[in-house]
Amino acid sequence: MQEFSSASWTARIDAIVDAGTFESQLETSAAIIAGSACVDRVPVWIAASDPAGARGAIGSLEVDALCALFQAAQRLPRPFLLLLDSSGAKVDEGIAGLGAFRRLFREALMARATRVPMLALLGRSCFGGASLLACLCDTRLYSSETSLAVSGPAVIEALSGESELRAADREQVRRLMGGEARSQMGSTELLLANSLDAFRTATVEWIRAGVPERDTTAEHNRLSQRIDASDRPCDQALADRARKELQSIAPIGYDYSLRGCVAVAEPILALRGPVLLGVLTGATVGADACWILADELLRVRRARPDSPIILLLDASGHAATYRDEALMLSAYLVHLSVVIAEATASGQRIELRISGAAAGAVYVAFAAAVTRVAAYPKVRVRILPEAAVRRIVGMQQDEESTIDALIAAGVIDAVIDDSLRSDVRLANLEKR
Repeated sequence: MQEFSSASWTARIDAIVDAGTFESQLETSAAIIAGSACVDRVPVWIAASDPAGARGAIGSLEVDALCALFQAAQRLPRPFLLLLDSSGAKVDEGIAGLGAFRRLFREALMARATRVPMLALLGRSCFGGASLLACLCDTRLYSSETSLAVSGPAVIEALSGESELRAADREQVRRLMGGEARSQMGSTELLLANSLDAFRTATVEWIRAGVPERDTTAEHNRLSQRIDASDRPCDQALADRARKELQSIAPIGYDYSLRGCVAVAEPILALRGPVLLGVLTGATVGADACWILADELLRVRRARPDSPIILLLDASGHAATYRDEALMLSAYLVHLSVVIAEATASGQRIELRISGAAAGAVYVAFAAAVTRVAAYPKVRVRILPEAAVRRIVGMQQDEESTIDALIAAGVIDAVIDDSLRSDVRLANLEKR
């Protein structure tokens, strides 16, 4: 009996689909197989990443293939099977890879919005952007050999030190992010025997169960139960930095505050204008901040459905800590993206403004579903924090990309100057 975790991507597809039914729908890229097939005589869309790929399996070519398949699924909704075994985006593509992944995650969110059922079948590794794709799916299938996290063990060690996690300690890694640990986190996380037959059987059962129910409010409540009921306080130095930057951004006539480390600014009384929400600490973003920001977005959508929202971002990346990965940070980042996507789909205009730093999964979660991404001239955007890139690629990352390069890569859509911080120009946003 062949193990699912050690099988090649072609062997995994052959085992899951009905014999002879797979058809490539597009030109196959270097590290992605994508096409259509049948499972238990039911037509499906299916894509598999190459588990042999180093430094991530999802680059610009792979994004093109996956985007085409997600677009096909939007036109013809069928079960969508994602066979993921990847450390995520191709880090050595740099800023071009980040812009491509923004485009990919947007198409995946749109497929989800058109009621495409999505199932993730996970091999050994599901890190970075691959973990976001997995957590966007309705259900995830693990074996005991699977690891899922935004940050791989080596990245956590590089960014936070051995006191958080020793990458060489396989037992500690397994307890934190292994398939057995993840399967304890809810009914949509399923641990299977590590065999091709077990994954085929579970896939057939999932398809027969029909289109799953999706309830963003219920998911929001479930995620709240994993974290402290009360907002965790923000480090004083970070709070002071966020408050100072929020004061410089929030126009006259606005009431502003911090909830945890999330900045909130709203027009006072009858004053018209957009609501400002975001993270301005310049530090990392963890599960708490993602949930609080999603909570604020849901509140604003109920209380001010006609008000535009400006998301503010100045953060070095996602939190690479034991606690955040124990909470399954990927799920919180994806939940934030889903809440943004549902708000924009309802007609609420949401613009992301990057005032300082942005990187990796946090950038993707904030940027994928917004109406527009704008940045101030001194913005600093990276595919991953510097220490993580050195650990993964083994070399120093280039200096921050120029504004022109960020626009060309699709990372930002426009550059804005400080004059757009005035209350007059902010108020004009809701008239566009």
